[in-house]
Amino acid sequence: MALPQIAASAPPAVPLTAAQARNMGLRTATATAATEAALATLPGVTTPPLNGRVIVSAPFAGTVVQVDVLEGQAVKAGQRLAVVYSQDALRVSSALVAAQAEARTAEAAARRARTLANEGIIAGARAEEAEARAAQARAMASENSRLLAGAGGGTGKAGEYALRAPISGHISQLSLQPGGGVEAMAPAIVVDRDDRLWVEARLPAALIGQVKVGAGVEVGGVRGRVVAAGTAIDPRTRSAVLRAELPPGTGLAPGRAVQLTVMGSAPAGSVAVPRSSLTRLDGRDAVFVRASDGYRPQIVTVQGVSRTLAVVTGLAPGAVVASAGVSQLKAAAGR
Repeated sequence: MALPQIAASAPPAVPLTAAQARNMGLRTATATAATEAALATLPGVTTPPLNGRVIVSAPFAGTVVQVDVLEGQAVKAGQRLAVVYSQDALRVSSALVAAQAEARTAEAAARRARTLANEGIIAGARAEEAEARAAQARAMASENSRLLAGAGGGTGKAGEYALRAPISGHISQLSLQPGGGVEAMAPAIVVDRDDRLWVEARLPAALIGQVKVGAGVEVGGVRGRVVAAGTAIDPRTRSAVLRAELPPGTGLAPGRAVQLTVMGSAPAGSVAVPRSSLTRLDGRDAVFVRASDGYRPQIVTVQGVSRTLAVVTGLAPGAVVASAGVSQLKAAAGR
């Protein structure tokens, strides 16, 4: 692709020796073909992904005996978070022992009754009644066992049960204190996933329909993708919800305010250059392109600008442009 012609008023190339280039702190970068450009930069807030925040509730009211974690601490799925003593848990535990004993007795009686019924000694209906009682006893034992399992299991001490992490992640909220009380089903601890992070922003009405699921985004130099783009306009804000997913290891915590750059398709012939390469010459956007006789100003059309890159047209892929020392070049060109 031939480079567009320089305007007649554009200054000639700025000749530089190697020593002058070093003194100016001149650095260069190569323009690369681009398929996407920044559509907009929106204020956003980092959030856990949908279903990525789990609330650990206390299944039985009681008194907190021990807290094993602190806010911000990383935890593994199944790890013990706290220990609670509960009279209700003690009653359920005792009921479980009694129900298990009753189930064993009822099952033995049902087996004897079935044997006698098969031999014609008693009516088959009596064997069926015994089997029904055994099934009922098993159901009672199973229900009590389920209640205790939902409490995270015992600790080996009567009346105590453990709260355990349902997922791997980190503790974002802690509402327990040793010696304090906790109500049944009250939120006690909040665990957030670590493997994913979302950013929620408001998409202006003018951009609704232009941003698609899967489109690229950028937050502080970290690349992500759009996972949801609303199409219904909120009458109060004249915007729709936009959610984007960031990869693990961003170092961002939920609730942090960020700037979200949303990407869209770039026009044919677009190239990406460092944002620092852009300057203004005679009221127009330009870059300095390395040529055989120095650095020559080249007028370009900006299609989109992100935190680190500018996508432009009017420049050939492979062109070498100044990325640092641009203001010195502009001064040397007399503009």
